[in-house]
Formats: sequence, structure tokens, C-alpha cells
Amino acid sequence: AFVSRLLFVFLALPLTNTAFADEIRQAGNLGVGLGGGLGVSGVSAKYFLGDQHAVQGVVGYWGAGRDSSGLGVSADYLLEMPTIAETDPVNIGWNLGVGGAVGAGDALFVGASGIAGLEFNFNPAPIDIVLEYRPGVAILPDVGADLVNFNGHIRYYF
Repeated sequence: AFVSRLLFVFLALPLTNTAFADEIRQAGNLGVGLGGGLGVSGVSAKYFLGDQHAVQGVVGYWGAGRDSSGLGVSADYLLEMPTIAETDPVNIGWNLGVGGAVGAGDALFVGASGIAGLEFNFNPAPIDIVLEYRPGVAILPDVGADLVNFNGHIRYYF
């Protein structure tokens, strides 16, 4: 219910002076919404450094389903790959990257991951929905690998 309300708010926002889907993947564009990083779920942001380079981050809760939990931050560097399909109402793109996360609470969490993302950029609203495959490695509190890890983001671009 919360996600559907958030999507309604994003769609109801005024569309003047915004980046539309065919322009989302351009330098200087910023998207803000909800998403997940390496074990962190919360507020997601993505900023395009250039047409082919972006950074994204998530600030929020980490440790769901684990013995420890608390506040977490993840940060990723992404290479934006060529668009797969340009249609109306959605353009489909993809990206590859690397990221890391830190969480603090009951225990300290540190991890790193690879990223392969599939982006759905909607027309005419400047919204993206991203599905990511994120194989990761936990460094603290215990060393371990999580090779089957998926998450996503939904963001509105300004």
C-alpha cells in the first residue's frame, strides 16, 4: 500500500522543468525515491555525472532478517550502458557497477558488491524503476558471500 501511494505521489507531481525519460540518462539529472543497496533499504538517490557515468546511494535501515540491524548507507558507481529499447511509454536501459555499504547498530556491517541493473524509464513522467542483481561480499561482522541478491529502486527525476 505504501509503495502504491508513493507511486501515485510521483505521478501527481508537476512535470514542468523536469527531465523526461528520454533525457533521464544525462549529466546533471538527479532522481530521488525508495530503494535498496547492499543490505540497506530506504531513501534512494541517483545522480548522473555524465551521460555514461552515475553514482547512486541509499540511506536507511540495514540488517533485515539478520541478528544485527541499524542505520546503513550504501554507495555505488555505475557505468550507464547503451539503451536496449526506446518505446512509448517506456525506454529500457541497463548499467554495470560496483558498490559498498556500511551499517552501524547492534554490530558493524561492511560489504561490497557488483551491480547489473535493468532500468525502465517512463514517458512522459520522469520516473525510473530499476531491478538490480547484486552479488556481494560481507567483510564485517562475518566474512561471507551472497551471490544471489536482488533489489530495486523507484525514483522521480528533477
